[in-house]
Amino acid sequence: MNNFSFIIKQINQHKLIVFLFFISISIPNSSAQKIEITTPEEFLTMYSSSNYKRVALNKSKSSDAYMFMSLRNTVAAFNIILDKEYNRDVIEEYKLIVDNIINTAQVSKEIQNNRYRYKDTYMGWITLKENSSSHIEVPLYESYIFLRITHFLYQLKNMGWVEESKENQAWWNKTLSFVEENVWNKWVSRSFKKYNSYRYLLRSRTHMGSHWAGIAMYLNNITSNLKIKEETKKIVEQYDLLLKRNLKISGETYIWNSTYDDVEGTDAYKDTTKRMQDVSHANHVVLYIISAYEFGNPNWSLLDVQRLGNTFKYIIYNEKEDTFADNVNGTSSKSRPGWGNFIADGWVKLASYDKDVYTILTRFKNNDILKKYDQELMYRANLLKSSEN
Repeated sequence: MNNFSFIIKQINQHKLIVFLFFISISIPNSSAQKIEITTPEEFLTMYSSSNYKRVALNKSKSSDAYMFMSLRNTVAAFNIILDKEYNRDVIEEYKLIVDNIINTAQVSKEIQNNRYRYKDTYMGWITLKENSSSHIEVPLYESYIFLRITHFLYQLKNMGWVEESKENQAWWNKTLSFVEENVWNKWVSRSFKKYNSYRYLLRSRTHMGSHWAGIAMYLNNITSNLKIKEETKKIVEQYDLLLKRNLKISGETYIWNSTYDDVEGTDAYKDTTKRMQDVSHANHVVLYIISAYEFGNPNWSLLDVQRLGNTFKYIIYNEKEDTFADNVNGTSSKSRPGWGNFIADGWVKLASYDKDVYTILTRFKNNDILKKYDQELMYRANLLKSSEN
């Protein structure tokens, strides 16, 4: 080999080394995503060593109600871990996000470019994303995130964290007061101002009402405000009635419409266009039923949970393809095909009650589809909680 050929070979070898180096540093999260979470500490490692924490903190400081809605995928994972065991580090990470969200709230009538009709003195946020709700205060978006935050406040009280110090008590009281006034009272007041009812909370679909029913369930337990206690009780009662009317028994499974079938005697809105419940939004209904059952709500039993598990196993899951149907009756969606593969918010919780569901979910965790819809952190946290059952 002449000197020129030798030099060219050396250059090419160095190019390959440099190329491989840059490839390795351009995928900083690949190893974090493959971590098998078996402890809360490993969960925190996955959260902190990847983009999850950076993205979550940025969203929590965004002043954007739409971003807060998507943030629920992260904080729901914190709720799951805290359901499993007391962990101070998880609590501190959660508190940071909650503080960021609340600190960005502004008086409604002073929010720049707020085009909503209320313009009152309640604190809140508008949606900055360019969509049909742009620059509007949206009760649905707030309910997504504050369901998780209200659950967090309930967890802190239930696990004894609040009584550990005066600082803890002060933070909890301040945060609860904000939720009572600027989440619950705000939307109840606005709903009655427009409709003289709880329509803003119960809405027209099962998954929309599930968020406020969940907030009501936890808030009823932790508030000392008698008016709020009575209001939250009514919301749970009405939502349970609406949902019971929707759930149809098919063999040993449940199938239901997302639009309410019968709103008589409630403050819900009747949508005349019946829509089958999609699997993705059904997450919220499944989450509510399981949470209500675990909470001791007599309207929900283990049989209800088991029927949901059967829906998951026998109707939604496609074992051959290791995928999930778009709708709870096993049909596909023309508008959003493949969306049924987002199952981490509620369906995964069934793994704690059904070994076959757990087997399906442990298989699906290796499917590349899992990384879609920002669901991996919540999914793995749920499987961790289910692994000991």
